[in-house]
Amino acid sequence: MAEEQTNLGEAKPAANETKSTRVTWLDALKALAIPLVTLILGFVFNASLNSRQERESNIRLYTEMMGRREQADSDLRKDMFKSILDTFMRKDPKLELDEQLNQEVLNLELLAYNFHESLDLAPLFKHVRSRIPQQSTGTPAQVEKRAQLLKRLENVAQQVIMRQLTVLSDSGMVERGDTSLQKIDDLQAYLIYSSDQHLVPDLDPNFKPGDGVSRLCLSMDSSDVKKHFPPFMSTTTRVRHYRQFKLEVLEYDPKWREVRVRLYVSKVLDPAQCQQADLDLAANKEIDSRFWVGLFDFPMIDNTHLTHGERCAVSLSELNPPYTLRAVLSYFPASRASLKDKPYYDDVIHDLVGNQHVSEPEEQ
Repeated sequence: MAEEQTNLGEAKPAANETKSTRVTWLDALKALAIPLVTLILGFVFNASLNSRQERESNIRLYTEMMGRREQADSDLRKDMFKSILDTFMRKDPKLELDEQLNQEVLNLELLAYNFHESLDLAPLFKHVRSRIPQQSTGTPAQVEKRAQLLKRLENVAQQVIMRQLTVLSDSGMVERGDTSLQKIDDLQAYLIYSSDQHLVPDLDPNFKPGDGVSRLCLSMDSSDVKKHFPPFMSTTTRVRHYRQFKLEVLEYDPKWREVRVRLYVSKVLDPAQCQQADLDLAANKEIDSRFWVGLFDFPMIDNTHLTHGERCAVSLSELNPPYTLRAVLSYFPASRASLKDKPYYDDVIHDLVGNQHVSEPEEQ
């Protein structure tokens, strides 16, 4: 018994010593862990801060470079515009008419290719065209030269129109319709659209394209935003606007190469209403107007204002009498209009606070 008590007495100090050693190691590890964790966190924080500062510095540098580039480009365009316009308005009396016309067409080409999004160049185009004598007057060489000048004038206008239509189609819709100018006198120049994707189905199952006026249902994403509830999982989507369009060709002026059209545009509709062939046009009318359109009317400049900050335009992409006429109908947001097209106050207010009215819970 005495020996067992002695062994137990010796075992207790050994266990206490082992426990004490373990506590010492834990304390040591704690003492080392605190500065080590602080060092790691400091390194990560500094690395993140340096990366953020470098990114902000690169963004600031890029912004400054782009600002300087835009300023240099604006100064160059301003000087170029002033030089071209001064040359255009100040004609050299020593030059013959054909030489003056050639210089004016060249100046118009420079203006159109560089400033077609900010200036209404249609008056200048029409002015130059009016100065080109009729092709039946003058020598054969003069007639040929003037025909080439007129072709150059129309070609540059068509290239500008196609450029603008490409921009408008990115965020809106563009539909092209063909007809024959020979049918205008009989009031049967109905447009046949290149695609029937957006045609409103006619009530008559035997209706054929070109036998009457076709209606189009065009749509695009608007500036309105709809919120989906519940609030803690709310998401937003763009509200798509649908409108019904009718475009009729009424008259053709061969002297000025222009056509008189009638354009009908409905209010914003829901998708089902937009596809109704018997839609009440009078009750849902927003635009119903008649106007002349020529080869020098550019859609980004010469367009019709609609509600909700939207625009529509009619332009001509081809006019080859007596057969071919191609009219283009564009539906696009005001943000794609020209730089000179300033927004109305009601459009601005609608964009700022109007979206609150569509932030309603969806029906279950």
